[in-house]
Amino acid sequence: MAACTRVEEPSSEVSITLLAPEPHTRSGDPEESLITDYDLFVFNSFGLLEKKVYVPRREYSSDAPSCTARLLKDAPYTILAAANIGYELRLGSIEEALSYRYHMAYPDEFSQGMPMSACMMEAVAGKDSMIEVQLERLMSRVDLRVDRRSLNEDVSLRVLSVEVCNQASSVVLFGESRVEAWGQLFTGGYSKTGEQVYNLNHETLDGISGAVPLYLLESVPGGLVQPYIEVKADYHSSTCHTRPGEVLIYRFYINEDEGNMRNTVYPIILKPSGTGLECQDGWRLDKSALITAF
Repeated sequence: MAACTRVEEPSSEVSITLLAPEPHTRSGDPEESLITDYDLFVFNSFGLLEKKVYVPRREYSSDAPSCTARLLKDAPYTILAAANIGYELRLGSIEEALSYRYHMAYPDEFSQGMPMSACMMEAVAGKDSMIEVQLERLMSRVDLRVDRRSLNEDVSLRVLSVEVCNQASSVVLFGESRVEAWGQLFTGGYSKTGEQVYNLNHETLDGISGAVPLYLLESVPGGLVQPYIEVKADYHSSTCHTRPGEVLIYRFYINEDEGNMRNTVYPIILKPSGTGLECQDGWRLDKSALITAF
């Protein structure tokens, strides 16, 4: 007697593709969906590392980066991915990976792409043998504009610089992140000055200035400090003006109740009215540089 039975392979080659987030808008600094390098980890249901991929330098391409891994069919896996970190992540366990904190050397360290990550739990390879992993940016963006339409005619308000203060210098890659120590802050945050703030001093067709984008890492509530935007301006009116070499300072704390979340755009408008020396809509003002005009 004899018999022949076909036994299906318990595992198969699975294609894992990383999807970059769509750009919020066209922006020259930085390219918000660019991926130049990436790490990918696949952990099984016991938390053991099954697959690790690191691509140190990927030439710019419109194709989504992908790799293959042999995975058990219908078994759950945890897939972690990070892009534009700039170096290989050496993470041996899922516990180590979930607590890993990425540090930026300086506030605008994203010329080769904005740092991104993805954490996909219970990923199962279906019949199509393909898994798509959606990346998200680790940074948020503030689109700052100035609305001068309610200012008195004798008021001149010219923005000289903008800066993100209390800016986090590191972020937990695969979980919520907050500033937990003073060493996790930049001494000077992301800033723009001179020609970089040109848009804030020129009105568009709707009478409001053009926008200037600012970028910062996630910092959810519960940390040591709250990030805020600081606008420094030269001020003149018929009654007072800023001292030579000094500035009027407007400050806006980003979502004091909700915190600053990754992969989020915050449209913020500085809207001074009347003399421009009274704040509203969450703005605070430092008038110590003002003197009375003769």
